[in-house]
Amino acid sequence: MLVWVQFLICTVVIVYGGSRLSHYGDVIAEKTGMGRTWIGVVLMASATSLPEIAVCKTALRMGAVDMAVDNVLGSNLFNLLILAINDGFFLKGPLSPFISPTNALTACAAMIMTAISMIALVYRSKKRVLAFSWDSIGVFLVYSVTVLLLFLKR
Repeated sequence: MLVWVQFLICTVVIVYGGSRLSHYGDVIAEKTGMGRTWIGVVLMASATSLPEIAVCKTALRMGAVDMAVDNVLGSNLFNLLILAINDGFFLKGPLSPFISPTNALTACAAMIMTAISMIALVYRSKKRVLAFSWDSIGVFLVYSVTVLLLFLKR
């Protein structure tokens, strides 16, 4: 019983913190002029990915590489499900007409990074560059270019 109470308390704290995080992200975007998309892609995504980073780090220490990869891919799939559910609850109609066109760049980058990861799962290269595999470097480059373009577009 105590475990369930702790779980419920943690759930309430996370939901409250998440809603406040969204609010403060909006405030940061307004005050800095960085733009909501850039703040969302860089700051919010970084903050909300901290649990995945912790799980991946722990899984890799345990030698559970599949768990680390599945954690990230599963999180991405779940986020897409959340987007679909939100679309059903959005009262003004479909979400897509209300989304900033800048998000198309983010969506394309996410698709390219996912494609690189999928290719890496099928084609397992043994070559490394500066201790990193080619797919990790590719994902890093796509993300970096996307963040730079969003920053320049703000």
